[in-house]
Amino acid sequence: MNTVINNIVARIAVLRGGRYSVEVDVITPSGFGRYAAPLEANPLLYTVDAYRGVSEIDEIIGPELIGFDSQDQELIDSYLWEIDGTENFSHVGANTALAISIAVAKAAASSKGIPLYRYIGGTFSTEIPVPMLLFAGDSEFDYMVIVRDITEIRDVVDAAAEMKKLAGKASLDGLSKASEMASDELGVDVAIGLIEKGNHDLEELLTLIEEHNVAYVKPASDEEELYLELMAETHEVFVDGEKLFRSKDILDKRYYNALSIKPINFGTLTDVYNVVNDVKSEKIVPIMAEATFESADEALPHLAVGLKCPAVVLDKGSLVKINELIRVAEDLGEKARIITFEG
Repeated sequence: MNTVINNIVARIAVLRGGRYSVEVDVITPSGFGRYAAPLEANPLLYTVDAYRGVSEIDEIIGPELIGFDSQDQELIDSYLWEIDGTENFSHVGANTALAISIAVAKAAASSKGIPLYRYIGGTFSTEIPVPMLLFAGDSEFDYMVIVRDITEIRDVVDAAAEMKKLAGKASLDGLSKASEMASDELGVDVAIGLIEKGNHDLEELLTLIEEHNVAYVKPASDEEELYLELMAETHEVFVDGEKLFRSKDILDKRYYNALSIKPINFGTLTDVYNVVNDVKSEKIVPIMAEATFESADEALPHLAVGLKCPAVVLDKGSLVKINELIRVAEDLGEKARIITFEG
């Protein structure tokens, strides 16, 4: 087994939404890793910059990394920060750094003949995250379907299809009622998640949560008082603090009990690993999540399983990732345990 990197190749990748990013191949004598990095909302990198990223990998970063052992993940990720020389990968680009980092991990896993989730998390990575499926939206919210007592991945796909059929047009009232009817129809506990698009005041948001079958809410506001009150007034509901964490760097269970983690926002795989551990140390639930402009890569479910995240947010159109999560559960067989979704 030879895990030393002997070639790195980059190319342009097309993302959901028609954006362009960087895809990287990392090649060792006994393994191969490929990853196409996503982009977050309002990406700074467009077509010209994506081509610049490819050139930089082919001409500068790739040659620098040849000869490194692909198993030295932290060393390689640290070197990427050193090559970049900024605090936020503004030189080489966050997508370039993430593409290289995860492709390196994939190559190391391939060289060892094991799946990525096991390479990242070890023998005891046997917990399957609850898939939270984004499937509808209106002017106020994006909606996700959540099956609290999920027993297999297909439960959430069936629940989304049943709710769309029962609700017809997307609205909070309609989807809430549809989730309750779907629970009866399918024999599972179906609820909805809300991603706020515009700010509602606290009392309005609390009323909406109280009067509907809501298991999860992600506020659009970064007002600290709103999060404190939501946590105090809601029970068995996940309050996602992504906006507060990103804007004010607050990591505190008094304010929220769940945090969406989009790998593109944190740098390298090592950085994602560290933030997941920081979140867990605060007894906050880490939720692995897709970016706004996502690639068709299958790595995200592996990160969620390997890093032991209890949930993963996927779009209804992300069939590659949904199917990969099913394959991971199948690969684990009787050892697989899907985590119960409880606030």
